[in-house]
Amino acid sequence: MSSETVVYFAWPEVSSTLSIAALVLALAVFVFGLFSGVRANKARIVFAVVLATLIGWLTMPLAIKAAEAMHILSTKAGVMILVTSMMVFVTVIATSIYEIITVTFPDIGMASRK
Repeated sequence: MSSETVVYFAWPEVSSTLSIAALVLALAVFVFGLFSGVRANKARIVFAVVLATLIGWLTMPLAIKAAEAMHILSTKAGVMILVTSMMVFVTVIATSIYEIITVTFPDIGMASRK
């Protein structure tokens, strides 16, 4: 599978009940987050997510080339592994950026003055 056709893959069938349960769980996490500090840290969260997404977009072509070199993209399961690993990569980057902004900067005296 070439890098141009990576977008044409099929995700495995998942029951609608499981998908709805995952969506409800995601919404519950979002609502609980609203009451536990998301509003106070909105700019930090948005910055971390946007920067991590940008990093993911910029590294995806390299990941596709590496996966092609290892012949991972020749199967649908390989494409799923690539997409899943990139999701995890962006999640870890966003979490790390947020952690740096909220924990490390104040510890070293680089927090913004309010």
